[in-house]
Amino acid sequence: MKKPLLLVSALAISLINAQNNDALKREFEKQNKENNEKFDLYISKHYGANKSPEALQEIENDRSRLAGFLPGGRPYFHQAHDMDQILNSNSDFLQEGTLSGLTGSFNGEGIKFSIFDGGNSSAKGRVYADHVFFNNAPNRITNKEASSMNYGAHSTAVASFIGAKHYPYTITFQDGTTRQVNFKGIAPNSTIDAYNFGTTVLAGNTAESTIFEKILIAQPNISNHSYGTNMGWDQTTINGATALIWNGNFTSPNNSQDAQGSYYVNDRNYDQIVYNNPSYIIVKSAGNSYGIGPTSNSLPKYYINSSGNPELFSATDTLPQNNCAQGYDCIGFGSLAKNIIIVGATDRITTNNGRYTTKNDIIHSAYSSAGPRDDGGIKPDITAVGTSVATASTAENTIGGNLFTIGDGTSYSAPVVTGVIGLWTQINKQLFSGNILNAASAKTLMIHSAQEAGNIGPDPHFGWGFIDAKKGAELLVGKSNNTVVFTDEVLNNSAINTKSVTAIGSEPLKVTISWIDPEFTNFSNLWSDLHNNRTSKLINDLDLKITDTTTNTVYYPWKLDALNPMTPATKGDNTVDNVEQVVIDAPVAGRTYKIEISHKGVLKNNAGNSAPQNYSIIVTGFGSVLGTNETITKSDVIITPTITKDIVNIMKAPKKSTFTMYDLSGKKLQSGVINSDLQTIDVSSYTKGIYIIEVKTNKDVISKKIIKE
Repeated sequence: MKKPLLLVSALAISLINAQNNDALKREFEKQNKENNEKFDLYISKHYGANKSPEALQEIENDRSRLAGFLPGGRPYFHQAHDMDQILNSNSDFLQEGTLSGLTGSFNGEGIKFSIFDGGNSSAKGRVYADHVFFNNAPNRITNKEASSMNYGAHSTAVASFIGAKHYPYTITFQDGTTRQVNFKGIAPNSTIDAYNFGTTVLAGNTAESTIFEKILIAQPNISNHSYGTNMGWDQTTINGATALIWNGNFTSPNNSQDAQGSYYVNDRNYDQIVYNNPSYIIVKSAGNSYGIGPTSNSLPKYYINSSGNPELFSATDTLPQNNCAQGYDCIGFGSLAKNIIIVGATDRITTNNGRYTTKNDIIHSAYSSAGPRDDGGIKPDITAVGTSVATASTAENTIGGNLFTIGDGTSYSAPVVTGVIGLWTQINKQLFSGNILNAASAKTLMIHSAQEAGNIGPDPHFGWGFIDAKKGAELLVGKSNNTVVFTDEVLNNSAINTKSVTAIGSEPLKVTISWIDPEFTNFSNLWSDLHNNRTSKLINDLDLKITDTTTNTVYYPWKLDALNPMTPATKGDNTVDNVEQVVIDAPVAGRTYKIEISHKGVLKNNAGNSAPQNYSIIVTGFGSVLGTNETITKSDVIITPTITKDIVNIMKAPKKSTFTMYDLSGKKLQSGVINSDLQTIDVSSYTKGIYIIEVKTNKDVISKKIIKE
């Protein structure tokens, strides 16, 4: 009886998703129509009566790359983000089938990727499917764009990082030096569907499709998106000459605002797509804008004036700082979404035979855009090698050619991560009856298995660390033999999900959760609200903590300080990330630790209605699980007020219940037994900050954060 019920449930979910996607398609069609109308107004102001062939071609190219509009009605545009990738990421352990617990090798067999790519023109972007790097099997690359579109060097390169075959080669550089490379991709036996990221008419269609409509058409399990926007300084061509352009807001002589780090409409669209389609794993590049700007740069410098035209900064103007001048905050729109994976770039590991040994092996690539999101959300999510890597290329015409190059870019690190997730999906299918990873489980696996890079914990350059294909595969094997907890779970409103485990003691006790959060929609069309907006973009704020049941010490997740993100991450209440990770570095062997997943407020779906929240969880470093998926329903106990200067009241707690107050480090401050319907706690002597009050009844544990003013 179970199988028919599961099939009915899956069918119902499929129908609901289809209905949601139909509504999304209509919404994206509406957005495209409105953007085209705005663009027409912009063109009439910007070009006037200039209808030269060159102007018309420029207008057409810009329309195809149109990404949206800034406050004030100015358009912004998508742009491409440009044997090392295998060794650096430890993918060869999977490709060669050398991992214990797995049968055979994993090179992407049965895995289809979708890539959305292109160039700065709507006329190019197809992958050169006949490249010698893809001829190890027929029909490996399927171009979904019209055959009249030129092949693109960038899209062909991206496809090769995912799926180029084994191809060793000796490259001779112009200075006479040589280097041994292997162009082999992460998943050389996979297949790829290729789309342009621009607004185009797909093969067989009559209407144009935007990038968001194309994602819904493709229905990808795993997709790569090596493009983005630059909301700060960028290099461009003005009046036939190379120049710098400030893409933010500027009013002479010294008023500048930018949208770097700002969650905006494109981020909302990606989040909405994944929320409606939780199986869509979207991997996207962080961007290559780090360090671009006027300092020590002799190029002419422009900003966009109120008429939408480039205007030279005057000698008396105060120029905006270089992108990421303080080491952080230069990721653009579309690469700040919560539900997708954003990838930064690192230099090649050239020591240790290309293997990671310590965090010092990982060097942030000088161009790779840094986070965090303006609310402090951790971006990028992960890093992979992207600098000085060997890749396929092609002539950019309708004929194509077998070219190759050495290049740099987060465009090249992103498909490494995409390919690794494909191999993990292939392993997951072998171990677990053909089941695929979803967006939440893929991100949880990626983050839990990441190698440390940069500061201890997450940081704005490396996110959660450096991709490790081998470690992720080992976690999947651990799940299959019950030495790792890796499950998808549901948190209901007014509930706390708990697990009790005993620690091994020889390794950290580590727990990671992630969830697909409803899209944030409360936008303002004012530059003053867009610039450095610290409002959390979370809708459902889940909370993870671990309690040492012997000492009652509470351990909290990592978080960044939005105002000082270059300082090492701290541990406390994370209110901005839909990923939380708690690590106890030296747990006591044999001791019991309680893992709790709770939430703030009311859990909602993206229609704003009360709804449970799904999440993915991984636990490692335990010897045994004493209680799994225990759910505690919160009682009628009331802890109020949550913001106070002196007194907190505990109401409706059963007699002989106990209360304990902790600071965020887990230090116990006071405790007692409750013998009346109203228990008062005096907090007046404590410093301003956040504290935890925990009430234990004979069947419930209720925790609440309070703010001491």
